[in-house]
Amino acid sequence: MTAPVTLTLLGTGDSKGVPRFWCACAVCTEARQTGINRRRRTATLLRVGPQTALLDAGPDTHAALAGLDRPLVPDMVLLSHAHNDHVLGLGDLLDYVRYAGGTLPVYAPASVIPALRERFGYAFRVRSPVQVWPEEGVMLGGVQIRAFAVPHGANGQSHAFRLDGRGWAAAVVTDAIDVPDEVAARWLVNLDLLVLGTSFADESGQPHASRSVYDVREGLALPWARSARRVVLSHLSHGVDVRGTALLPVGWRYAHDGLCLPLP
Repeated sequence: MTAPVTLTLLGTGDSKGVPRFWCACAVCTEARQTGINRRRRTATLLRVGPQTALLDAGPDTHAALAGLDRPLVPDMVLLSHAHNDHVLGLGDLLDYVRYAGGTLPVYAPASVIPALRERFGYAFRVRSPVQVWPEEGVMLGGVQIRAFAVPHGANGQSHAFRLDGRGWAAAVVTDAIDVPDEVAARWLVNLDLLVLGTSFADESGQPHASRSVYDVREGLALPWARSARRVVLSHLSHGVDVRGTALLPVGWRYAHDGLCLPLP
């Protein structure tokens, strides 16, 4: 019998979260009042039966994990890039390893590890808790998890995740823009689920060279996104109000914190 697989979006906001603490816009105001648009920073929990992997660990990871209905320490942590909104939660996880005597494999692309060593130097003094992500990826149960490089626009380079199970495939692409056709043709085809970062509804008025993530308008036009069976738009800023936005195509939806997606 195949173990059930789910992807839970623990954090679905952009780098500043929603509400932004200094902002009184309509979306941030609503997020404070009823919480429909309230969003933590990025973290995604993959469950394969009893096994778990954390894809990225934003600053709100502690609150997200502590808010689950039972204690959970992931079996591994997989990091896409070294920006604060994807790695600062690693501090709490490393403290668990250090003080509770646990073990927690952490995988990151080789280009990301120097920044982690600088930021979390105390954790590297005895032995490195972070391993270079193998080219063939890592396995969680029967699911293969691989990382591939994607352009992050004005913010340089990031990585996305490709998940392959028995008879299904998924991708988590939170921080990317202008993904080359050859990358999409290799990694973003035959997807049963795509989690795609679209930080704003429409940034067509902004110079493209200054941007780092797709907007919703662009996401809807991407051929490889349109070919996916299901698409969830995540990494949402206060520029996306899920209450009053135009209807998305069939099979598309906006993310919210705690959204649990079965695979396939």
